Amino acid sequence: MNKRKKWLVIVPIILFAMLAVCIQAKRSAPFDEWAYSKAAEGISPNLTMMMKRITHIGDSTVIIIFCLALFIVPKLRRTIALPVSITMISSAIFNIVLKRIFARSRPNILQLISETGYSFPSGHAMNNAALYTMLILLIWRYFKNTSLKITLSLVCAVMTVLIGYSRVYLGVHYADDVLGGWLFGFAISILVYLLWDNKLSNKNTKLKVPQERN
Repeated sequence: MNKRKKWLVIVPIILFAMLAVCIQAKRSAPFDEWAYSKAAEGISPNLTMMMKRITHIGDSTVIIIFCLALFIVPKLRRTIALPVSITMISSAIFNIVLKRIFARSRPNILQLISETGYSFPSGHAMNNAALYTMLILLIWRYFKNTSLKITLSLVCAVMTVLIGYSRVYLGVHYADDVLGGWLFGFAISILVYLLWDNKLSNKNTKLKVPQERN
């Protein structure tokens, strides 16, 4: 694995750790209050309905169905479905572990949907950051049309932001829960991609090595 590329994993993990320290020290409270006040300013029935739909797009069930759908297409199994699924499984496991470690309660504010479990880091933010980051990496690896690459990448980025924002708007997560989820989800996706890419490179190198003749 390229040493420079490792920093794409290390830096967000360091930032996540710094954020976790700030949360434990209760230094992030003003930021959380400000973020929720801004999100709550625009609360309306129509916007709430929209945010509920957006947040459900990021549900685990939807992600699982998406991964299974990728495996249905034979050509996508190794190139797309495998790295995406490994990323999502890794993200889900890490999220469970991290939530139990920090055991942060959910916000005691107006919750527009019902959620259970711990709050930090946000599972929706983490899983979808991991998913859409991996999709962006694969888009730039396999697609040739630059305009299409940019368009699809922007869609992925916007979906990540919207799903994260919906969690704050709906009152089920603090803003730093979402930020922490984004950071760790991004790191997981980059790590899986680099390991997967390194494995493919080694495999291709072995195939190119000429065999000795007897």
